[in-house]
Amino acid sequence: MSSHGHSHAEVRSHRRIGEALDLFHIPEHSPGIAAWHPRGLIVYRALERLVRELGEARGYQEVRCPSLWDWSIWERSGHAAKFSDKMLSVEVDGRRAGLRPMNCPGHAELFAHRPRSWREMPVRFSELGLVHRNEQSGEVNGLLRGRAFCIDDGHVFCRDEQVPGELIACLRMASEVYELLGLAPRAELSLRPAVRLGDDALWDRAECALRDALEAVGLPFDERPGEGAFYGPKIDLHVFDSLGRAWQLGSVQLDYQLAGPDRFDLSYVAEDGRPQRPVIVHRAVLGSFERFIGLLVDHLDGRLPLWLAPEAVRVLPVGRAHAEAAGRFAGALRQQDVRCEIDPDGPLSGRVRRALDMRIPVLAVIGDREAAIGSVALRRGSDSVLEAEQAAVRRLGDEVRGRR
Repeated sequence: MSSHGHSHAEVRSHRRIGEALDLFHIPEHSPGIAAWHPRGLIVYRALERLVRELGEARGYQEVRCPSLWDWSIWERSGHAAKFSDKMLSVEVDGRRAGLRPMNCPGHAELFAHRPRSWREMPVRFSELGLVHRNEQSGEVNGLLRGRAFCIDDGHVFCRDEQVPGELIACLRMASEVYELLGLAPRAELSLRPAVRLGDDALWDRAECALRDALEAVGLPFDERPGEGAFYGPKIDLHVFDSLGRAWQLGSVQLDYQLAGPDRFDLSYVAEDGRPQRPVIVHRAVLGSFERFIGLLVDHLDGRLPLWLAPEAVRVLPVGRAHAEAAGRFAGALRQQDVRCEIDPDGPLSGRVRRALDMRIPVLAVIGDREAAIGSVALRRGSDSVLEAEQAAVRRLGDEVRGRR
């Protein structure tokens, strides 16, 4: 059936594209959790590398915390009271334990594990943290809303005067990633809810700090009264799918509560030798990797940039006589970290069509003319250019490494 027979929503469905491009599927016997195929995991890992590199450059230290915590931890964090209908719990050693729906309590516990000095502030932890949430079955929607997903989570424990700089740095990091992938997020500033922790003066200060950071970075935003978290206001970054529905990806939240005496009672030794309470900034750049990839695949109709595509180049020798030249070219590409495959058999037109159906960004055809002069015919979209092999390898390698 041609795509004309399908609605726009179906044609651009991230699930349909994901299966067609051999990236992932949702197994029948899974409670709404994706199974990643080898090609899909290449995309996933490339995004992980991106956020790790950006985090390391900004002073984040990567950690890994338990996925399962005693229920008392969730009572202390406030999640048990506010969020228990979305949590999955099990019994361990005769006690109730909860699978983490969020990573913050683990990072707070890690900060508290040893004494901290004002000199080491801010402490920035990052984790590619797997979380589980018991979403309603009617809400589960492929990668966009699943019951288990990985968040590129970060928590910054800082001194009060460090808050403005940290908020701006978080928003700049997010903007850099979205811009790189051609996404234009809409920021929403969610303000104090009716049921909340802390007094109005503290909320005034926190809301003002987030507003200032948005203005400093130049991100346009809408305000959402009453939509903040119970412990603090937050900035959510929304991206639209091809149907015009908004999905939340990254977020930056300012939290004066989790470190408090009723919660994790965190402190560091201030310059005057007295204990001082840190402020916590919660941030996620991509948010859920699964949702981010689902929206990206939908947004780009599966046409991923060279550095992200599971297969950047498909090498097509015209006939048997060109197999050696094709093998040499593919080997040179792999040396430059350019992912490629050779498709040697069958009529060339069929192989070209197969590669285009798989949304391979670059096709490299090698026939008599190309083999004779050590060149390759590169096809990208509707353009085809003849280029010297070594120059092509160098250029494609630079493009992949530079994430252009």
